[in-house]
Amino acid sequence: MFFCSAGNCYATDFIIVDVSQQLYSYESLCEDMVLLTLGHEDIMSYESRAITSQGRNVWLIKFGDFQAENKILITASIHAREYMSSQLVMRMLEEYVLNYDVPNSDGITYRQCFANTCFYILPMVNPDGVTICQNGTKSIKANANGVDLNRNFPLGFGDGPRVASVPGLAYYPGVSPLSELETQAMAILLNENDFCAGINYHSMGNIIYYGASTNTPEVAEGCKKMADLVHAINGYRREYCGNAIGSFADYFGTVEMAPSVTIEIGTANPVPISQFSGIYAKNLPVWPIVAATSSLTN
Repeated sequence: MFFCSAGNCYATDFIIVDVSQQLYSYESLCEDMVLLTLGHEDIMSYESRAITSQGRNVWLIKFGDFQAENKILITASIHAREYMSSQLVMRMLEEYVLNYDVPNSDGITYRQCFANTCFYILPMVNPDGVTICQNGTKSIKANANGVDLNRNFPLGFGDGPRVASVPGLAYYPGVSPLSELETQAMAILLNENDFCAGINYHSMGNIIYYGASTNTPEVAEGCKKMADLVHAINGYRREYCGNAIGSFADYFGTVEMAPSVTIEIGTANPVPISQFSGIYAKNLPVWPIVAATSSLTN
């Protein structure tokens, strides 16, 4: 467990999610998800939201108070080579689930931290791409169809500084917005729910991206405040995104009318496992603090 007090975190042992090796696979995620849910069905569940072109599930995990009004969306590994983001999300989830009612050094439990909050987690948006990357195509960001899923959303579709015209490893937006099974599943999820905030995990750069020119003033202010909040926790530098480029964050802000940030972890792609412990320690407190802030403003 990680006990956090006055910004200091102290680690103890884990038993499920393996962070001793870099290759955190789709199969490992599936196994860990099942194991974490066993005995914790009151606070964690999972379901498939899509089956990819290569037959893998795009899983949705729900964690926390299933009846909560405050819903926070978490995404990871929309880009294939950024699969440590899945490892990070699942490791943090293990900490929260297995220690849900264990008081920290200040006497506070995660149940209290996450009161009236439910996290909707897409822990590996692009399982086909991740598998292709781990099987040798290390530079791939796209899915199995050669589409960059984080350029396949309607706002700013086809715009941006590095748009590819044909399917490939990165930056090809697809034949049309939401052409891919993975992005269709994400769009449907947004239509079905009213999220109060979103966190998208990517790599690399130790950066917090926020905002878009398409945001309303209220959403823009919320994105800036959320970026400032996360910066105060993990110390990553902040950078305003600017014009929409077909990304999920662009789409989320307009459809949900809610703030989000994109947290870029590590200093290389794929991120070396030697960086994991530092990334984990800096980012573990983010969910509880974002949850507490979101519950106060909704």
